[in-house]
Amino acid sequence: MISDPVTDTDMPDANKTILQRQLEKQGASTSTSSLNNTSKRRRISSLGIFDLPDIAFVRISSYLCTPSRAILALSLTCDSKSWRKYKWNNKKVSPILAWANVKRYEPSDQTKVIIASQNWESLDFGELDDNGKGTVWPIGMRLNDNDISGVLACINARDNLKTLKIAGLFNITGWGLQLLSGSVMVRDIDLAQKIYSRDPDDFECDHLSEDVVLPVLESIINAPGNSLTLVQLPKRWRKAMSPELHSFLVDYDRLLESRQVRCSKCTVGLFGFYVGRGEGYGLVNCYNDPSGDEWDIGVGMQNNICLKCTKFFCNECDNGVDGKLMLRTCVECIKTCCHDCDPMTECVRCSLDVCVNCSIKCPNCEDRFCRSDDCLEYMRYCETCEEERCERCTTFFACEGHCGFVQCEGCYDEHPSQNQSKESDHNLDRCETCRTIFCAHCRYSKLREDWGNACAGCIKLIADKLGKMIHKDKRDQEAKDRDMRRRHREEVKKLRLEIEDLKLS
Repeated sequence: MISDPVTDTDMPDANKTILQRQLEKQGASTSTSSLNNTSKRRRISSLGIFDLPDIAFVRISSYLCTPSRAILALSLTCDSKSWRKYKWNNKKVSPILAWANVKRYEPSDQTKVIIASQNWESLDFGELDDNGKGTVWPIGMRLNDNDISGVLACINARDNLKTLKIAGLFNITGWGLQLLSGSVMVRDIDLAQKIYSRDPDDFECDHLSEDVVLPVLESIINAPGNSLTLVQLPKRWRKAMSPELHSFLVDYDRLLESRQVRCSKCTVGLFGFYVGRGEGYGLVNCYNDPSGDEWDIGVGMQNNICLKCTKFFCNECDNGVDGKLMLRTCVECIKTCCHDCDPMTECVRCSLDVCVNCSIKCPNCEDRFCRSDDCLEYMRYCETCEEERCERCTTFFACEGHCGFVQCEGCYDEHPSQNQSKESDHNLDRCETCRTIFCAHCRYSKLREDWGNACAGCIKLIADKLGKMIHKDKRDQEAKDRDMRRRHREEVKKLRLEIEDLKLS
């Protein structure tokens, strides 16, 4: 057995001393390594988001929509409580995050990296919509004017922003937009929640104040060298048409007139094209007739301009495809777009122009219909195959009973061998004797009214289900009788209690 060199009593003192020194050094180095590992763990545990490399913030933000990217950049400088405490409506227009110096904040390097990653020419808060259908904005519902001001300040909107759309910002009054005052860069401002729909129930921002926003718009059109080309106003403002709004529309129309805009296709001048400038239909429809019986939905909107590309077109140029005008207006959403941005089609029923988003297409023949009640009657829904088609290409059959069940021609002809796993009692049949079309339930209800004069053909059609239906009727009647007896007992008990109370009184 090899003895332990440290405890061996026969070992010389010199050798023991050397070995002991080596072990002590080894122990000291182990202790030092343990301390270093502990300090490393402490340093690692104290790492935060700001320790990530700059490229990480660029790549993370690239997955976000533009408004979310701006909100992230702002949050990396200070928390939301800090910028919400800042009274934007009492401050002058400031360059990028200059307001932060007041709060002793400096823009973080991460904020600067995200801001420098794109040009910030467009900001559409409708992109915060989580389902892509323009119906619910969970983030936009929580944003207020302080948040909008913080975002506009963060991206230096007055010097960078060209397009602003506030769709989904239902809680703002508008003073958060004051940072755009006097901007010469902004070209397109959309203050409408939805594009001028005919539906009176369409929700717009009821809090957006005309008294707050109009001075901002006026400061923009009064700024020398401004680029404002398109302004879309809320329907509520246009319908009320205050004197202040009418005055702004007249001034804005004169501004567009002074630029001598031309048609983007044939270059014909559009200035002086209409009569009654400043009061009637110019490049801006600022006509105001409070004595009119019916409000014109086009009041307060711009004429001869595409709402998507902001190009001007005259009323003579066609699209070069089907001979229709280059600029057309959808009869449903009243959205005017050029053929290049949104090629519109005609409703095959009423021949009016309708855009793709507002039209309903038959999946069978691909004809398109507008959403008016008269035209929608041509679109029928088969409750068996669960598909919608138009009556122009498909024949539909409806139950003549109370259920109104509808089947297309294909399902009506093939139902004996199709879809038996579903409620086959709702399949339609035509009686060859009386020529009536009923589902099994409604046919049985019709026969039950007068069994003596029942149609033999109808009885034959439901013969295999007749026993089950009679048994079901019997169970339903028994259930009704039980319920009636229960209610009778409760009424008797209630009357007895009332009689006892009267006796005691």
